Amino acid sequence: MGDPGARAQASHDRREMVQLAIRTHRLVSNRLGRDLYSAPAWDMLLDLYAHEERHPMSLTSLSGAAPGPSRTSLRAIDRLVRCGLLIRSRDQDDGRRINVALSHDAIDLLDGLFDEMVQLFTIV
Repeated sequence: MGDPGARAQASHDRREMVQLAIRTHRLVSNRLGRDLYSAPAWDMLLDLYAHEERHPMSLTSLSGAAPGPSRTSLRAIDRLVRCGLLIRSRDQDDGRRINVALSHDAIDLLDGLFDEMVQLFTIV
């Protein structure tokens, strides 16, 4: 399974890259303005991925991760579910609440993306 120290370092590097991606995304959005630069699906994927525990998040909370109208966020969530990147499920403690979580495919995709970004920044 590989060297535990190397896996821990890779995980640390990936977390650092996620935080850099979040800060960069916010910077571009703030500078250009939300009317020119908006990526609600990316906002929500980053928000879910940045939480180490990978617990499901309520649909309402996830919608709030992307600035703008909740209808836009809900459409993005629907697309992400259809693409297999998010899993929607009913909350076991409160049947009225819908939870959303990253799928295994989404985690693999984002792990790979951030690992590649670490490599890009290492080369520079």
